[in-house]
Amino acid sequence: MAIENQIAKLGLTETSMEVDGIFLEEAIPGLRIVSVSGRGSMENDIDELDIPSRPGSIYRYKKLQPRTITVTFNLTCGLRDTYNKSVDKIFNLLRGENMKIAFADLYDRYYIGNVKNIEIGEAAKMTTPPCYASSGTISIYCSDPYAYAKKKKTATNNRGRTVVLQNDGNCSTVVDVSINMLSDNGYVGLTLGDRFYQIGKPEEVDGKHYEESVKLFDDHLYEDKGWLVNQGITPPVTSERLQNGVVKYVKESTNEGYATTKDYGSGNSWHGASLTKIVPKDVNNKYPVNWKVVYRFDFNTDGAVFKGVQVGHTSVTMIDEHDDIICSIIFEDTSPVNEYYYMAVFIGNKNVWHTDSTFPMAKKGVTARGDYGPAVTAEKIGNQVTIRFNNFGICKTFYVDNPEAELRKITWYGAAYKDHFHTENNVLRALHVIKHNVERYEDIPNYFSNGDIVEIDGASGSVYINDAYDTDVADIGSQPLLLPPGQHTLGIITSSFASVPDVEVTYQERWI
Repeated sequence: MAIENQIAKLGLTETSMEVDGIFLEEAIPGLRIVSVSGRGSMENDIDELDIPSRPGSIYRYKKLQPRTITVTFNLTCGLRDTYNKSVDKIFNLLRGENMKIAFADLYDRYYIGNVKNIEIGEAAKMTTPPCYASSGTISIYCSDPYAYAKKKKTATNNRGRTVVLQNDGNCSTVVDVSINMLSDNGYVGLTLGDRFYQIGKPEEVDGKHYEESVKLFDDHLYEDKGWLVNQGITPPVTSERLQNGVVKYVKESTNEGYATTKDYGSGNSWHGASLTKIVPKDVNNKYPVNWKVVYRFDFNTDGAVFKGVQVGHTSVTMIDEHDDIICSIIFEDTSPVNEYYYMAVFIGNKNVWHTDSTFPMAKKGVTARGDYGPAVTAEKIGNQVTIRFNNFGICKTFYVDNPEAELRKITWYGAAYKDHFHTENNVLRALHVIKHNVERYEDIPNYFSNGDIVEIDGASGSVYINDAYDTDVADIGSQPLLLPPGQHTLGIITSSFASVPDVEVTYQERWI
């Protein structure tokens, strides 16, 4: 049996060297490691300040210096050709850069080194046993003096606010952190020992609550959109107010038209038709308490032959949850001998204001028909109700007894009086309701979104969001996190509105 095979059968020793996963004694026939030096040394470069006239010096800092590992070996082969090939293998296996160098006695760790020098003596020809033998040295320069664990450790937070880390090395090591966002989030802060690393924007909020006015409905009455006929609440202008007429809808264009009384029915006082709209709730399932109702209408004798003999009533009434009147706006012509119009306002069942014969409306009537008709606005804020009739510059404010009353219904009533000729044009053209103080929530986009993956490189402090390098996310005071020897806890801080993300910490123990 060749002597190099006999040497191989001896197996590995405590000083056997592995290079990038390959043991030299297994790969090179006849090679045997004799000794290793340089692993048990530590050299610091001390920076100091020398001050003349002051004894000694002032310490500033120290810096761990690179190390050189020296390996001695013997090479013994039975044939010269085998010997030469083994020498070639030594140079070939050791020509790499930043190789992982490990030894059998500390097989769980490695150094990162580059071969600086190989010296192999001339082969001597031996007779007993016949062989060729030499010895040599390998000098490995490690610019990084640390030995690193072959296996990295990982730990997770298990949806908690902490991660427990165990460092069995004898010096501090950097940690890599991977964060999987489970909700929108403004920032993440990580604490470890006396170090803090923050990414994102702590001042961010998830969203903001605000109030706005929202239109609940807007009907231009070119067709029936669910109004109730003759089922409303009308203002108490007289003791009898019959709702027994017939309504018709007239379409004037694609989205415009009007509703009017087609047949007024009969009665001993006011009688006609009514339309009642059930007010819808807002997005929060609430009825209006503060609101604005705007409607357009016609109430005039345009086109009539005998204008002075016509009488009529038109009103819009806002009704609460108890079917009580909140307010009612009324226009009437009660004179069968001349054109005489007046406007009145009811709060509850009480007539709180009206025009008289001295008011321009009494002489002119509601004649400003145009394309849109005159408009009236009724607006309630708290206990105040403001009525505006812009055609005559009317703006009046009144007070209600129940400021918390909910607006539930709105009734339009178009009526004639007894058997008198009715007003030629008694028309509701449009009506819309706006609810004030609707609670809204604006979702503000945050720095991190649900599903974002944030990775922090512990060595460089670089941050990657969804694999893209982010240059401006880390807080200026952040430091790369260092895990000291022993057991320590990594703390996790997020925006108050955010779910705790999944956090995984990876680290590689190291020794000096």
